[in-house]
Amino acid sequence: MQSDEIRSRFLSFFEKKEHKIIESSSLIPEGDISVLFTTAGMQQFKGYYSAPESAMRDFNTKNVTTVQKCVRTGDMEEVGDATHLSFFEMLGNFSFGGYGRKEAISYAYEFITKELGLQISYVTIYKGEGIVPKDEESLSIWASLDSNLDIREDGSDVFWGPTGNSGPCGPTTEIYCKNAEGVDVEVWNVVFNEYFCDGSREQLDKGQATLKKLDVLGIDTGMGLERLVSIVQKTETVYETDLFKNVINIIKESSENYNEKSARIIADHFRTAVFLISDGVIPSNKDQGYVLRRLIRRAVLKMQFIKANNVLTVNLLKSFIDSYSPVYQNLKTTDIKTIFELEKEKFHNTVAHGLKEFEKGVDPFILATTYGFPIEL
Repeated sequence: MQSDEIRSRFLSFFEKKEHKIIESSSLIPEGDISVLFTTAGMQQFKGYYSAPESAMRDFNTKNVTTVQKCVRTGDMEEVGDATHLSFFEMLGNFSFGGYGRKEAISYAYEFITKELGLQISYVTIYKGEGIVPKDEESLSIWASLDSNLDIREDGSDVFWGPTGNSGPCGPTTEIYCKNAEGVDVEVWNVVFNEYFCDGSREQLDKGQATLKKLDVLGIDTGMGLERLVSIVQKTETVYETDLFKNVINIIKESSENYNEKSARIIADHFRTAVFLISDGVIPSNKDQGYVLRRLIRRAVLKMQFIKANNVLTVNLLKSFIDSYSPVYQNLKTTDIKTIFELEKEKFHNTVAHGLKEFEKGVDPFILATTYGFPIEL
C-alpha cells in the first residue's frame, strides 16, 4: 500500500465516521508565539478544547480530521537514523465533546486492524500519578475489543501536553506495532484532553504548574504518516518507503562519494525546506528563518561531502514538489527554487570568506557564531 493511499484512506475512514476533513494549517502557528513551528496536529485546534462550543460555529460539527504538516527541531542531530525526521505529516482525528474514550479507541483499533490489516503488538494506558487517576476506562475498552491484547500501564510517557506555555493535556493510550526488524514502534497516540495546564510541560513535570479539569472531554490523536508507512510497507527505515525511495536514488546517482546517512540528511532537509518556504519562511538569522537557513546549509554541506553534481538541487526540489503538490497545492505556487538557490549562493560566499578568516587564525568558535560556519565544516 502506497503512502498516498494510506493518507486518503485515513481521511475517508473518519469522514465516514462523521468527521469533517479540515485542511492542514500552516507550519507557522497562528496566535501562538510560544512555539516556532506547528509541531502537532492539534495545534490549530488548541483553543477548542477550552471552548468546545466554538467548534460548531466554525466547523458545523464537533468532530474533525486532518493530515497536518509538522516540523520538530529538537531531534535535528538524530535525523538520518531509522526514524527521525525534521518534517513529517501527522494523521489525526479530533473531537470537542462529540465522543469520548470508547469511540476514539474503537476507531483506532478498527483502522489499524481492519483498514490496514496490521497486528497490534501492545497498547499502553496511563497508570495514574498525582491528582490524575489510573485510566481504568481505557483499560476496560481495550480488553472488550480484544481479550488477548497485551495492555501495559505507564506513567508520564503516556500523559501528553501541553504544547507551548500552557494548554489542554491529559492521559493517553498508545498503539504499538512491530517494524520490519521485529521491534515494537509506537504508531498512534490517542490523547484524552481532560485538563488545562497553566504552564509548560517542563513546569508541570517540575511541579511548577497546576492542572484544572476541563468541562468537556476532548479527543486528540496523532499518528505519524512516515512511521506508519514504514510499518505497512515493512521497511527497516522511513527512508526506504515510497516517500523517500525516489529521492534517495536521485542522490545516489548524482554522487561520486555516496554515503547513506548523508543522503538521508540531504533528503530530509530538502523536504523540510520545501515546505517551510512554501509557507512563507525566508532564510534569515533568527527564529524560523534561522532554522531554514541551517537546514539548507547543512544539506548543501552534505552534498559537497558526497561530491554531488550541480543538477542535484534542481532535481531534488522538483521531485518533492511534484510528489507533494497534489496534496499541498501551494508548493506549485511558491518560487521555492529561487529562494533555495539564493541561500545556497550565500552559503558558498560565507564558506569562502570564513576560510580566509580561518587562515588568519580566527578561532573556530568565532567562525561558527559570527560567520555562520557549520560545525561539521
